[in-house]
Amino acid sequence: MASEKFGDPYPHCEPSWYQGAFSPYYKETHVKFRNKVRAFVEEHLRPNVDKWIESEEGYPKEVHEKAYELGIQGAIFPEEYGGTPPEDFDTFHEIILWDELARCGGGMAFAQLSVNSMALPPILVAGSEEMKRRVVPDVVKGKKFISLAISEPTAGSDVSNLQTVAVREGDHYIVNGSKKWITGGHMADYLTVAVRTGDESSGMMGISMLLIDTNSPGVKIRKMKTQFDTCHSTTYILLEDVKVPVSNLIGEENQGFFYLVTNFNHERLVI
Repeated sequence: MASEKFGDPYPHCEPSWYQGAFSPYYKETHVKFRNKVRAFVEEHLRPNVDKWIESEEGYPKEVHEKAYELGIQGAIFPEEYGGTPPEDFDTFHEIILWDELARCGGGMAFAQLSVNSMALPPILVAGSEEMKRRVVPDVVKGKKFISLAISEPTAGSDVSNLQTVAVREGDHYIVNGSKKWITGGHMADYLTVAVRTGDESSGMMGISMLLIDTNSPGVKIRKMKTQFDTCHSTTYILLEDVKVPVSNLIGEENQGFFYLVTNFNHERLVI
């Protein structure tokens, strides 16, 4: 469709279809969603970004609940767990979402939604139904938050060599290790964590995924200083003898690497 011109009229300041160019991908449902997200950003985010950056507490979590009421927070998640996808939802709706939120600049206001979108899919794909019902609805509705904890001081992109270990003892795993550069860790109620359940030589065949409650004893999270500060922090997470119920295993033991690399496809779209 060729839509009416929208937004900034200067060349290349908006996507070409905003400026009236024909596109076979965007339809009236995309126009309505774009308008909704733009209005939310202009009213609730952009006017506050600077003061949120200066605040030690970052941006208020309540903004996510407001976004859910408006049909934005839950737009990319399944309806059966509280999602509110637009009519005929497709990937182009999600592209609009991230593009419009980027209007906040580098302040990363409302950035936890993007982190939720990376940390929830392993649960939606491989988690038990009990886990999905326990965790997903509150995250989708902006009442709770979840972060993805993969990178470590010695293993960033080299996921197959991560060193955080989870040793099974009866009905629990005992987790020890550390995670670094974890976005949104300070806001997270849950962590989707990559751990080693195989031996030291197991490589990618010894990695599992665990859901960890950040209130669990032994979980310590601190903000990391970065060159450019934002209102949504990068964190360092220390895990010391953290007891995690076996029921919090996401999918099958030692199959976590495959869940992760599949998840990376969508994660790269968001980034």
